[in-house]
Amino acid sequence: MSRRLVIWGGGILAVILIVIFVLAYLIDEPLRRKVERDMNARLKGYTVRVEKLDFHPIGLSLDLEKLWIYQTPHPDPPIAYIPNLHASVHWKALLSGRLVGDFQIEDPKVHIDLRQFVQESKDPTPIQDKGWQDALEAAYPLKIDRFAIRNGDLTYVDKGPYKPLHVTKLNFTAENIRNIKSAKGVYPSPVDLEGVVFDKGNVKFKGDVDFLAKPHIALKGDLELGEITLDYFKPIAERYKLSVRTGSLSTRGSIEYAPDVQKIMINNLSLTGLDADYLHQETQTAPTEKVTKEAGKVARETANDPTLEVKVERFTADGRIGFVN
Repeated sequence: MSRRLVIWGGGILAVILIVIFVLAYLIDEPLRRKVERDMNARLKGYTVRVEKLDFHPIGLSLDLEKLWIYQTPHPDPPIAYIPNLHASVHWKALLSGRLVGDFQIEDPKVHIDLRQFVQESKDPTPIQDKGWQDALEAAYPLKIDRFAIRNGDLTYVDKGPYKPLHVTKLNFTAENIRNIKSAKGVYPSPVDLEGVVFDKGNVKFKGDVDFLAKPHIALKGDLELGEITLDYFKPIAERYKLSVRTGSLSTRGSIEYAPDVQKIMINNLSLTGLDADYLHQETQTAPTEKVTKEAGKVARETANDPTLEVKVERFTADGRIGFVN
């Protein structure tokens, strides 16, 4: 009798599981359309396209596959392609009695050109107010508590025959994002970031962040840059009449950025193999004059800003700097 009950119970359980998986498969496409529509309703200046959605009833997770992000004024090329975005319950936080979400993005590729960068800089809506977090929560209803990026690829293309600025193998993890309101000077969310810059350089940041600080996020931590090749910055440097041919930069220090305090403490800054010229012109073009005036304005505001503190403990350099009149 007990054996028959076990067989019947097992059969019923198997049927229930089959029904659940069939229903999950059938709702994938309607759910994909709804998620795509709701995400776009929350974004400002950007649109997304989701090619496939997989809902996993066991574990209550979902995957957004082949997700494309477009800047509305300049949709070609798309600014990002995400092969897979996985959202689930953050089980570690659940053990502490908190029902929040865990988001992980795999192998994303971000591509930004000068037109898109200028469009974003001119937009009066700050990047943090574009609705990105609301869009993610439209895909998965739980508030984001953990967010991770694995093996990211970031490219910036400027105007002219220059090498693109390229960061690869970008890994980023942020925990405890949905913290309780923090006291002043407290950064409750641990953050870890690392990546390869321009093929052989590296960047690392390890610290803590308050994602809920107002009017913008606050952070504090250690920053390290190693062997950053300077000739990749030619398109930016030449706007300030600085021609950089070779050289690399390495630095190590700490940074604190909050609404009421900004500190940059550099333990060591070194320039190696520098070869650069400053190009002086008697007659400045209108765009250059505008850049110079803006730079002067920013410099004066920075000098008069009592919250900004910059210290360099050690600076070394070797190479050549020329002045061309």
